[in-house]
Amino acid sequence: MSTSFPPPPLGGIDFALPTCGETQCNDHGTCAPPLGGGGSLVCDCVLGYQGEFCEDTVNGSLSLPLTLSVLAVIFGVLILAFLLAKLRQKQKKRTRKYLASKQVYNIVV
Repeated sequence: MSTSFPPPPLGGIDFALPTCGETQCNDHGTCAPPLGGGGSLVCDCVLGYQGEFCEDTVNGSLSLPLTLSVLAVIFGVLILAFLLAKLRQKQKKRTRKYLASKQVYNIVV
C-alpha cells in the first residue's frame, strides 16, 4: 500500500501558517525587531492602530461623540424644516384671509 505525501513547502517555509503579525499584532501590524535590540519582536502597527499589540484604534475615542454630533445636526435640521413649514402654512392662511376680506366672494378658510 502506497501513501502519498504533499510536496514539501517551497524553500522549507509553509506559507499557510499564520504570520507573526496575524497572531501577535491582531492582524493590524507586522512584527519587527525592537530598535534597541533584544530577543522579542514588537508590533509595528498600521495607520489607525496603536498599542503594544495593535489592539486599540486611534479614532476609537472619537466614534461616539462624532455619531452623537451627526445625529444632533440631523435632528436640528428636521426641527428647523418643520418650523419653517409651519410658518409658511400660517403665512399662506393669513394671505388667504386677507384676500377673502378684500373680495366680495365668500371664501371659507
